[in-house]
Amino acid sequence: MKQNCLSLKNSYTSYPTRLLYLPRGTERFEKLGFIEAFPKEDIIAAPGTVTAYCYVVKKGRVIAFEYAPGGEERVYNFMEEQSLFLEAHLLTGIPVAVYFKAAKPSELYCIDRTSLLAAMADDPQLTCDIIETLSNKFFAAMDQLRQGCCYSAAWRICNLLLIFADRFGTPYDGKVLVKEKISQQMISNLLGINRATAVRIMKSLKDSALIEQINGYYCIRDVEKLKRHLEHIG
Repeated sequence: MKQNCLSLKNSYTSYPTRLLYLPRGTERFEKLGFIEAFPKEDIIAAPGTVTAYCYVVKKGRVIAFEYAPGGEERVYNFMEEQSLFLEAHLLTGIPVAVYFKAAKPSELYCIDRTSLLAAMADDPQLTCDIIETLSNKFFAAMDQLRQGCCYSAAWRICNLLLIFADRFGTPYDGKVLVKEKISQQMISNLLGINRATAVRIMKSLKDSALIEQINGYYCIRDVEKLKRHLEHIG
């Protein structure tokens, strides 16, 4: 099993892990629905409900999560702008399995089943987009399971920082500034690790001069050095 895990090592960009969006955009879907605003912390769908809509994130962010036995949120994915969610539940009628809530004030396109099915019949590319977004979620879930089984908490935190840097990073004085507020609690919730462990590992990365904080944002001092560190601890 260990050998299989080692053979499956991949770079941090191999799979669409946790930060979900459609690279081709969601313009095709936006024409099908109506806009609704959701304030921060608003629950869009809860476990056991049968959804009347799937949604496209125009602005903001939606997270999929459930409550762990200790009461903390266990976050599975971030639905970023230009992402589609609850499409599988809408098409199949299967009740929602986890919570979906607005992680920040969000504007969503709401699309009903009749409109989605008609668009799929008329537009093969839209159908391909649905297949892609469902595949991305499957690959992301598979990758998260693999990481949880095969990699240490330190590896997973470094990997997550590289994912955020790839998505939100901007050059800053020869470094990469992650222009997204990332709390240690968020890291703990995303990776399903103890918050004290996340705090300890982040402190170690700072002490090793791999990362720093600038005005509340994490900054990777040298991306290539952090990648090498990732390989070393893997």
